[in-house]
Amino acid sequence: MRRVAFLALFLLAALVLPAADRDLVEVLEQLGATCEWDPLREAGVILAGSDRIAFQVGTPFVLVNYTERLDIPAPRRDGGRIVFTEEAIAAVSAAVARMRREGPAEGLRIGAIVLDPGHGGIDPGGVGTRTVDGKVVSLFEKDIVLKIALMVGERLRTVFPTKSVVFTRTEDTKIPLEDRSAMANELQEKLGEAVLYVSIHANASARAKATGFEVWYLPPTYRRTFVRPEDVGADPILSKIVNSMLEEETSEESIVLAREILQGLEARIGTRSPNHGLKEEAWAVVRNSLMPAVLVEVGYVTNPGEAAQLSDPAYLQDIAEGLYNGIIAFIARFERAGSSFDR
Repeated sequence: MRRVAFLALFLLAALVLPAADRDLVEVLEQLGATCEWDPLREAGVILAGSDRIAFQVGTPFVLVNYTERLDIPAPRRDGGRIVFTEEAIAAVSAAVARMRREGPAEGLRIGAIVLDPGHGGIDPGGVGTRTVDGKVVSLFEKDIVLKIALMVGERLRTVFPTKSVVFTRTEDTKIPLEDRSAMANELQEKLGEAVLYVSIHANASARAKATGFEVWYLPPTYRRTFVRPEDVGADPILSKIVNSMLEEETSEESIVLAREILQGLEARIGTRSPNHGLKEEAWAVVRNSLMPAVLVEVGYVTNPGEAAQLSDPAYLQDIAEGLYNGIIAFIARFERAGSSFDR
C-alpha cells in the first residue's frame, strides 16, 4: 500500500555515507525525514512522505511500510545515541533494489474505489412519499442510493480505466453490513494498494421539515486493529506502535475524503439543500473498514420538498457529480502527496 520513495532515499544514503555505523539523528538529517519516538519502549517509526520504517532498539528487524518484515542487526543505544549498523543500512538498501525491480514505478496509488449503496432487498432504508398525478407514491432510500452509486461508478470508470470501481451491490439485494466492509478489506489486501470506501445513504426523520446533506467519518478516538503481533514477528510492542500509526493515518485520510466530498456536494446541490457539514459516528460500515471510509447522507426522503428532488433523475445526477468530484479531488491529492497531506 505504501510507496518505496523513502526506501530509495535510504539506498542513496547507503551509497554516499561512509562505511560506518550511523546515528539515527544523522540519518534523519541526511534524508530530510522525521521520527515518531516512544522513549518508554525505545521504539519508533521513521517517516518520510507516505513511507514508514518501524523499528525498536534491540529488535533484530524493521517493518517496512507496515507490510514487510526485514531482518537486520538490531539498532542499539550508544550512550545517548541510537545507532544503525552498516549491515542494517545495506540490508534495507538491498530491499529497495528488489522492491524497485518487482514493484510499480509510480508512487502511492489508489487501486480501487468501493461504492456502497446502503440497504437493499427487504431492507428499504428510509421511506418517504411523493405525489404523482394525484397519487401518493412511496420513495425508498435503497432505490435512490443505488441509482446514485451507479452514476458515480460510471463516471469513475471512464476517468480511471486502470482503477477498480467496485459496488457492494448493483441490484435490489440485501447485503449484510459486515459483508460490505469485508468486501473492501479483502480487496485492499488482494491489490496491495490503497482502497477508498464510500457508503451512500439518504436520511429519514420523524420531523417532516428535516432536510439537508452531510458526510460522516469514524471518530479518530475509535480503536481498530490493523496489525496483530503475529504480523510483525509476534512483537506486541512493535505491533502496537504500527497499529497506532495506521489508525492515525487512516483517520486523517478519512477526514480529508469526507471534506472533499462535502465540498463536491456543496458545489452541485448547495443552493437547493442545506449543508449540515462533517459529522463523526462509529457506523458499522466505517468502523469495520480498514481504509479511508466515509458515509454520505444525500438528503431526506421524509421531507416532501427534498423527496420531490430525490425523485428527479437530473437532481440525482447532480448529487452523483458532487460525489464524483469529491472522490477524484481526494485521489489527486492523495496520489500527489501521499498520505502525509495536511487537512
